[in-house]
Amino acid sequence: MRFGVVAVDGCWDSGLTSVLDVLRTAHAARERVDAGLPGLECVLLTPGGTPITTAGGLLVAAARPLEDAAAAGIDLLLVPALGAQSPATLVDALMRPQIRAVRSALRRWTADGRPAAAACTSTFLLAEAGLLDGRSATTTWWLRDLFVQRYPKVTLDMDRMVVRDGAVVTAGAAFAHIDLALSLVARISPRLASETARALLIDQRPTPSVAAFTDHLHGQDRLVSDFEAWARTHLHLQVGVADAALALKVTRRTLERHVKEGLGTTPYAFLRAERATHLRATTSLPAEDIAHRVGYRDAGSVRRLRTGR
Repeated sequence: MRFGVVAVDGCWDSGLTSVLDVLRTAHAARERVDAGLPGLECVLLTPGGTPITTAGGLLVAAARPLEDAAAAGIDLLLVPALGAQSPATLVDALMRPQIRAVRSALRRWTADGRPAAAACTSTFLLAEAGLLDGRSATTTWWLRDLFVQRYPKVTLDMDRMVVRDGAVVTAGAAFAHIDLALSLVARISPRLASETARALLIDQRPTPSVAAFTDHLHGQDRLVSDFEAWARTHLHLQVGVADAALALKVTRRTLERHVKEGLGTTPYAFLRAERATHLRATTSLPAEDIAHRVGYRDAGSVRRLRTGR
């Protein structure tokens, strides 16, 4: 199976590279799982086949023209995230000539029902092309309100990290590129997806992040997934663990046990970290102020958090 990975100027570095790494790892794992499985090939595509520079300054020099995707035998087009840091910069990015060229290419590509996928900010590109109208889709949590405002014809599902509706697949925030790529591998072989996840994510020194990733991938605990989704849609409110338990119709003790087992942390710590991350991504408040607002002792705890984009 040939995956066409579309790169544009200013694309999110880890989004591009993580997709390539997951799919290449899956290809290498085939021999361990089932030698009869089809191979997985990644083909880098750019508008016009021109070199592009990522948001971090990496040069992608060798690529095929996006316009030749069908002739190149591509089975699915995948668009990693645009490197936008705010709603305003994302809207500006969507108006760039290069992005408009990708939008037109996606329309042509999907006209015959051929599949396409996108993660994080690039879900907006699919929506701009009209490919999500009348479908269910997801997007990155920090742009939820903008997405709803711009694309009222799309049914937004923020409860799942990866949403497939027909021939179109969308995924959430930046690190959901891994979930997206693994979901595509799982369509070929669930065993291959599990082996790929094990190779990439499982270590003899398990960490909370590994527990979180494996929970997303295998759906082992619906309550934890529901809690994460609920928390991220209520970040603008002063909510606590008791509010979450009430909304999810479980006792606080049950919620604490499931979250501890699934994510390796407490519901309170998760809510505090998510709110701090949200404030970092959506405000210009200094780390000291954010720490005070969410209950951290010092700004260092805030600075160590990733923004989730």
